[in-house]
Amino acid sequence: MKSFLIAASIFSIAACVLADLSDEQKQKVVAFGKECIAETGVDKALVEKARQGSFSDDPKLKAFAFCLSKKIGLQNASGDVQVDVLKQKLSSVVSSPDAVNSLISTCVQSKGSPEETAFHTFVCYYEKTPTHVSIF
Repeated sequence: MKSFLIAASIFSIAACVLADLSDEQKQKVVAFGKECIAETGVDKALVEKARQGSFSDDPKLKAFAFCLSKKIGLQNASGDVQVDVLKQKLSSVVSSPDAVNSLISTCVQSKGSPEETAFHTFVCYYEKTPTHVSIF
């Protein structure tokens, strides 16, 4: 069970998405984490390290990031970032609209593949925010 909670809370951006959700919705995200671990075969230790800010340049971790990003709604199946969804979710935890826009313009950049885009968006957000929201 602990590994699923870790998986569901990977990267701070995912936690921000979860901050404004009901308990039922949070349970769905836990299930998404479980599904993404199974689908990608990512090493659970890499997920835990990423949650703590130590990001490995690992293809399965990047696939996990994309999988979770899709399931949460931050990216579509083609890998396009859903900026309106991201803006809405960030606005629930970042009080300044200027800060939200700055994070999006700094962190949301296409990186050649959906997995790279998801991974780099999460890493950038983690590095650019002083407080990391946690729901668990």
